[in-house]
Amino acid sequence: MSDLMKKENRGKIAIGTGGIAGGIGILAVSSIVAGSWPVALVVGGLILWGSWRLFQKPNSALVGMVGLAAGVLVTATAIPLVGGLASMLLGLSGIGLIAGGAWAIYQTVKSRRS
Repeated sequence: MSDLMKKENRGKIAIGTGGIAGGIGILAVSSIVAGSWPVALVVGGLILWGSWRLFQKPNSALVGMVGLAAGVLVTATAIPLVGGLASMLLGLSGIGLIAGGAWAIYQTVKSRRS
């Protein structure tokens, strides 16, 4: 049983995997809402509602806060004056989440080898 991964390393890999999945999700939502402002309002509202429910729970407040930011950005893509900036920030945040998740997994695997 000594060859199994430690509990803290499993947690770090889970955080990295969640970051990668969240980044892919944000990029997918960004591409879906890019063409239509009613879709952006509906999807952004649903993300805001779900994230607010998560934010109210003490053990998932951070996830809820990240979701609230994503919901605000998705909703802001429907506004003509700031839609381009919000769309760019969504793309950057998705790429950042993917990079952060990959870095967390890389650091965990690297520390396990040594």
